[in-house]
Amino acid sequence: MTNRDADPTRGLLIVDHGSRNAEANERLAIFAQRIAEARPDWLVEYAHMELALPDFETGIERLVARGARTVFVHLHFLGSGFHVRESLPQLAEGMRARHPGVEIELSAPLGDDPRLVEIVLERMSIQGARERQSS
Repeated sequence: MTNRDADPTRGLLIVDHGSRNAEANERLAIFAQRIAEARPDWLVEYAHMELALPDFETGIERLVARGARTVFVHLHFLGSGFHVRESLPQLAEGMRARHPGVEIELSAPLGDDPRLVEIVLERMSIQGARERQSS
């Protein structure tokens, strides 16, 4: 762990698309809680782009209110759709203007991570045919 990682003013905002399904939205809240438990030295919040709250701006505002001076925005998206390419960079720019003393950095979408290939292959190897969902 580097000194930057242990910085108590470092915030992490995990952002997904959002859903009309409350259970799907709760999964992001649980994921954020797991990250917060694994890294108690970070300030962790989550947000949805559409269809659910909290929204992006609220997530940033919560982190700033908790003392975040740097915010890493994890884009919990598989691809580079409209939100990743357009909405999120614009929203981040607006929040930078609102909080000029706060550094806000966006990640690449999760789907760009080459480790996902290994995760899929491992899950296919571990799960038996009965455990796989079928359509």
